[in-house]
Amino acid sequence: MLKLKNTKLNAYFLTGSIVIAYFNISNIKTVFAEVGRSVTESGWREIEFADKKPNRFVKCGQDCIQIDSASSVSMIRRSLKIDISEKKFLSWEWKLTVPPASSDLEKKGQDDRPLAIYITFPFDEKNASISERGIRPLVELRYGKEAPGRVLSYVWASTTPIGETVNSPFGGAQHKMIVKRNGVSELNIWLGESVDVVADYKDLFGVEPKGVLEMLISSDTDDTRSVSRGFVRRILFSSR
Repeated sequence: MLKLKNTKLNAYFLTGSIVIAYFNISNIKTVFAEVGRSVTESGWREIEFADKKPNRFVKCGQDCIQIDSASSVSMIRRSLKIDISEKKFLSWEWKLTVPPASSDLEKKGQDDRPLAIYITFPFDEKNASISERGIRPLVELRYGKEAPGRVLSYVWASTTPIGETVNSPFGGAQHKMIVKRNGVSELNIWLGESVDVVADYKDLFGVEPKGVLEMLISSDTDDTRSVSRGFVRRILFSSR
């Protein structure tokens, strides 16, 4: 278990944990709690936050995960063992059964989203910014040299327009959020997505990624005190 109190780190996703940064974040913890046996047997582990009610993750088929969120927030994560230069296309299907509550991805304390898929990337010292290089020794001291450096997330948002990319209010420029669906998207039907992860990374960070580390899935309804039920299935990296 990790606890951070009143730290002023820049936000980083770390292998198996999240360091959320910038301003006086108190009582943050990461716990690798078992979710549901069927989900953990598929290689997923959960990240929980101190003083936050966790979501419920349940396997709903051979390759399907159901995420129930009720004024809660948590994530599941799994290591990626792929060559991103060869399998750079990521596809998946997802659906919601309840419209997302009104929120703002760019504002702390208002950045709820019913579904999001995150990809974490290794630290790239050669192409890192001055601020990234400056904070890196502290990150490695706490979490080791394998701690990720940057993050892409594909988000089902509320009011943010589809196709828009915004910085995470916690991760800043090191965590880019790409909106794939929002509050006007259809409910109760499977919607398919296909993205070129390498192209997205290069477009947003200016260089190609050195590799990938982990995938995370989350739902976040704690700020809006709302309820969400979402599903994700058929997650696949491929050469096309």
